[in-house]
Amino acid sequence: MSVEHPAARRRAGPSAEDDPPIELDAAAAAWQADGWVLVPELIPTADVGEALGELADHDLPASPATSPSRRRFETDDGPDAGGPAFRRDQFSGTSLFPVPGAPRLNRLFVHPRLVRFAERVLQTEDIRIYQSRIWSKYAGRVDYEQPLHRDLNHSLVPTRSEPGWWHLECFVYLNDVAIDTGAPRLVPRSKIIEEPVSTRPQPPEAAEELYAAEVAAPGPAGSVLAYRSDVWHRGTDITRPGAERHVLVVAFKPAGLDWIGYDPHPPLSINADFIEFVAGSTPRDLALFGVPPPNHSYWTAATLEAMAAQYPGLDLDPWRAGLPC
Repeated sequence: MSVEHPAARRRAGPSAEDDPPIELDAAAAAWQADGWVLVPELIPTADVGEALGELADHDLPASPATSPSRRRFETDDGPDAGGPAFRRDQFSGTSLFPVPGAPRLNRLFVHPRLVRFAERVLQTEDIRIYQSRIWSKYAGRVDYEQPLHRDLNHSLVPTRSEPGWWHLECFVYLNDVAIDTGAPRLVPRSKIIEEPVSTRPQPPEAAEELYAAEVAAPGPAGSVLAYRSDVWHRGTDITRPGAERHVLVVAFKPAGLDWIGYDPHPPLSINADFIEFVAGSTPRDLALFGVPPPNHSYWTAATLEAMAAQYPGLDLDPWRAGLPC
């Protein structure tokens, strides 16, 4: 399921905002056909390295970021019998966007190459970010082995895997991810002969064919694992002593699909790190979070004055240029 593109290796550095290489068309086609794809080194090495350096300064605590719908599958109330299971501490080390004091890390959520890939996959430029967080795993903290499951907790209604209705989940690898450092496993849609009757997570004894068809997705830093919520997938344990695995978790959807969501962003309007993020953002960046673009009917001289007060440092000239004369 990997799609190689050597141009990604040639173009490095934090200013690498050129168009992604044409091979992304093949990556998008693989995602649309099989439900997931691994794009090696989509994000330039320099950008990922700087971001990971900021993350190293943080000791991410256990977080309440796990959703209630996920928590009901956790099975750590009794002795751990081992094997694939959801365990509460699998989700410790999760930090919601924006990560405090990590401006380079936070900018990866709107990295131009990632956004252009999402546009290519979803076949529209009018997209929104609906999930944004960091997920760090550490060898020996907990058994990260999970059962195969689908992310049905991203939508209030059953998903439609068709153009216009897709939504895209991404793991951006911040360090090299290997088989023994927690590489996720996924089942290509083309390998599924018959769906399980139950939509709940599937243990190995109940879904032997699914487990036999799963594929590991290791990749170097900067790679993007992209998948759909109808794909059976699971996390795996970190078996290499002392190893860490850090991923940027970001999900996109076409604008207007109000029934799809995960991490709310409006409360960030009073978050100091988000205010700093906004100051360095373009209208395109902010539109990903739902901020109306220039020329939108929401904007008036008064609302722009209030915007300037709320987000000091934001260049409002593009919005002012869109006001009626």
